[in-house]
Amino acid sequence: MSIRTQAGALIHALRVIIPTADIRILQERPWHSLTFSGTQLCLSVQLQDGAWHGDVAALSLRLSEHEFDLPRQIVADIGITQAVIGKGGQCLIIDALLLDS
Repeated sequence: MSIRTQAGALIHALRVIIPTADIRILQERPWHSLTFSGTQLCLSVQLQDGAWHGDVAALSLRLSEHEFDLPRQIVADIGITQAVIGKGGQCLIIDALLLDS
């Protein structure tokens, strides 16, 4: 499975959780350890004021506990690493590690 397809599967799953978000890939790169291979992703999640009702802490907890069902991948780690609240909306940075299964 290509990196682009892996990123697309995660973005699709995130759009189910945060349907009003504009999600874009900021960075993606192959990742390897001695026993596993996969992909590291950094995503930008843009939320307009009024389009999302919730707080960043609740979303972070939801992401960490969510059982993602992605083809041939395991979401080994996912979390919000940065949140910027500005006029008109919020920008969240989500980092994820996907392992090939």
